[in-house]
Amino acid sequence: RSVDRSDRPAKPVRVRPPKIKFGDRDPAVELAITEIAGHLTFTPNTVTAWYWLPEVRWAFRPDAEREALLSAISEQYAGLAGFRLHLRRTTRPFPADEWARTIDAHTASPLPDVPGTPGWADHLVAAQRHLLSVNHAEGQTYLGVTFARRSLGDSLTERLLRTFGRGVAEGERRKLGRTVEQFDEVLGAFGMRGRRVTAQELEWLLYRSVALCMAPPGTLSPITDGRWERGDLLALTEQVERYRTPYGSTVKLVNRMTGEERHVAVLAVGRMEPLEIPERHEPWLHFHERLPWPMELSTRVDILGSGDSFRNLEHRLRMIRSQQLDYAEHGIDAPPELERLAKRALVIGDEMTTGLPVDSARAHGWHRIAVGGRTREECLERARRLIQLYSRELRVSLQHPKNQDWLAREFIPGEPVANTGYVRRMPVHLLAAALPQAASTVGDRRGDLIGRTAGTCRRPVFLDLHFPMEVRERSGLAVFVAEPGGGKSTLLGALGYLAARRGVQVTLLDPSGPLARLCAMPELRPYSRVLNLTGSEHGTLAPYSLIPTPLRSEFSAGATGDREFEIAVSNARAERRMLVQDICMMLVPPQVAREASTATLFRHAVRQVPAEETSTLDGVVSCLGQLDDDAGRELANLLLDAAEMPLAMLFFGRPPDGLLGPDAALTVITMAGLRLPDLKIEREYWSAEEALALPMLHTAHRLAVRRCYGGSMSSRKLVGLDEAHFMEGWRSGRSFLVRLARDSRKWNLAALVASQNPRDILGLDVQNLVSTVFVGRIAEDAEIASEALRLLRVPVDDGYEATLASLSTADATSAHRLGFREFVMRDVDARVQKVRVDVSYVDGLLDHLDTTPAAIAAAAGVLPTVLPDMEA
Repeated sequence: RSVDRSDRPAKPVRVRPPKIKFGDRDPAVELAITEIAGHLTFTPNTVTAWYWLPEVRWAFRPDAEREALLSAISEQYAGLAGFRLHLRRTTRPFPADEWARTIDAHTASPLPDVPGTPGWADHLVAAQRHLLSVNHAEGQTYLGVTFARRSLGDSLTERLLRTFGRGVAEGERRKLGRTVEQFDEVLGAFGMRGRRVTAQELEWLLYRSVALCMAPPGTLSPITDGRWERGDLLALTEQVERYRTPYGSTVKLVNRMTGEERHVAVLAVGRMEPLEIPERHEPWLHFHERLPWPMELSTRVDILGSGDSFRNLEHRLRMIRSQQLDYAEHGIDAPPELERLAKRALVIGDEMTTGLPVDSARAHGWHRIAVGGRTREECLERARRLIQLYSRELRVSLQHPKNQDWLAREFIPGEPVANTGYVRRMPVHLLAAALPQAASTVGDRRGDLIGRTAGTCRRPVFLDLHFPMEVRERSGLAVFVAEPGGGKSTLLGALGYLAARRGVQVTLLDPSGPLARLCAMPELRPYSRVLNLTGSEHGTLAPYSLIPTPLRSEFSAGATGDREFEIAVSNARAERRMLVQDICMMLVPPQVAREASTATLFRHAVRQVPAEETSTLDGVVSCLGQLDDDAGRELANLLLDAAEMPLAMLFFGRPPDGLLGPDAALTVITMAGLRLPDLKIEREYWSAEEALALPMLHTAHRLAVRRCYGGSMSSRKLVGLDEAHFMEGWRSGRSFLVRLARDSRKWNLAALVASQNPRDILGLDVQNLVSTVFVGRIAEDAEIASEALRLLRVPVDDGYEATLASLSTADATSAHRLGFREFVMRDVDARVQKVRVDVSYVDGLLDHLDTTPAAIAAAAGVLPTVLPDMEA
């Protein structure tokens, strides 16, 4: 049967669209960059590979290490001969919120809040506000290497592929990849230690370059593949509007989304005198960070190899000779500068032809510094101060050129040099000595905020005293050294307060007593206790009870653990005997103590008494009295005479129960009103009170540490010991400090030891166990300053003694007290920096720590000066 044609499906007919030309506008991209692929940026003519340079430590390093660093960087620059470099230094505001989350995560049980006082959350908020108010910013250094001049075919191929939604051809990418691998090898070596930037880092750099000196973006792009097409680049520039005039002194930048306004002035590095780096001067492109506001840095450099450098030098020499001939033809004496320049050119030429490639490489560059301000007047004032700083300290002339908008665009990757004026020609050694990535960091990022660095730049300083034990697996011994009035006690009390707020068991020994006022702070009062030894019960400082007996649970199971436990028990008994002998020697007159028989009789009597915690000094007196020796009975009578003094009764008898309970978060042990002896005076001339102060200090140090051995080995503990220099001259004191240093890691104990003389620590041979060092002002004795530098492991006789003498220097023309204290700090990672202690964000802390007589008198009736024993 035939099929009707009308039932068949109709064949679709292709509709030809009419050729209509739409009036779509091309994106008005304000950047020279046409595409971004990973760490590469493309312009119509060039390709640039971007690298991130880590910060390097500069301050307090030996000159030999500095020279090795600069030499390595010079060789890396010389290895980039023939390329143009773009060195960018920008800043990132310190992430105070990240720090607060970190310290909160490492604080398992902060001190419970007290109603009506700032709690733990309020404490963290106050610290964050302080961080933001002082404008701490972290520097970031980027290096771009423009390494390919694109051919006409590559540019045409890119334009053709862009019409199909693609960018750079794959063949060109493979060719570029081989070149980039060579740069990875050169820049990744010692010196710069550069690595490829990530997509987020390159985006951050572009944002900061377009919006110079403005507030950084809150969030970056969530896309992390690192590919930016030409139309996507609009996102980098559309928020910022530029307002400029041809002859204006600044460029006005306005964020049209937030309304923020910034005025930016760009300064160019002009003429420079020869710089002696590292012997005398600081890195010359890092020097601007001394000022307390962030700035941006842009350097465009052409690295010339030996051939290009020599041709350029020959051209200059011919110009000099031509000028000399002109003067001679006219019968005029040529200026002597021409002959000096000619001789200098000949010397440089000889270095180029006979030296290493790094000696012949030269850098021709343009160096710019961008200064920002909220108003035009503020911006120009900051620029003026920066010009004065460079002129006064480095003899470098900073110029304020015209066409500020063109100069500001130089900071954007891919943009051309605004003009070739102020070009600086120098060897690569001097370019390496610019070192914009020099750092001034110290401390850790998980501890309490204690201040800021006070060197060539300003960075916040955080310190977690348990970081060495818990992370670095090092000793927890921290040493504080300074002259009287250098701020040791204030810093010791501040660290004790901050640790107590974090729930750490804190014990402070302050013989003079001012730190006891910490216990009166409202947020600490319910959890604090003051133990005033001058009014304590008999037996409080019984020497036998001050050394704890090791517990079997502290050692591993098995025969090895049994043996280690037996050795520890034997060592504890031997240490008790040594301590008791020293205390007895201190209690008798010095003339008697110097006799040879005295030590023999004491040693015999102590051997007869069981070296256990339950023994007392009365047993030693009894043994001496039972000897068939007149000298022994005389020693017993001398000890009984000493026991009749009220303070000496602390050593006799058994200690009261619950003397140092573990409940108090902060315990301060004082000897208020006790006069300490002068160790420079012979003991024969000490008063009776001064003579008793010596054994009291020895046993008080033991008492403070005794509390730390009563809890769990893993729990965090802190003990602060002042006046430690009284311990060094006695066997028991030396063994105590050595044991404290060695046990601190195992017991998670942060041991803070303060002394006026670094020899007290160096003489114990425990400097290898010291994790953190604070050295304050030492100006009176150059020999003590040299010992302090050895404790810091800083070169001696390199001029750093003058740095210690200049710490915490008051203005001689001012009648006001100095409101801060400065230290040179060495952290557990061996970084050394000058720091300024600042805990003003804690309300009332400095008032309670002020130990000056005027402050104590002003606080009378408000802050207790001598507190009785109290515990909640």
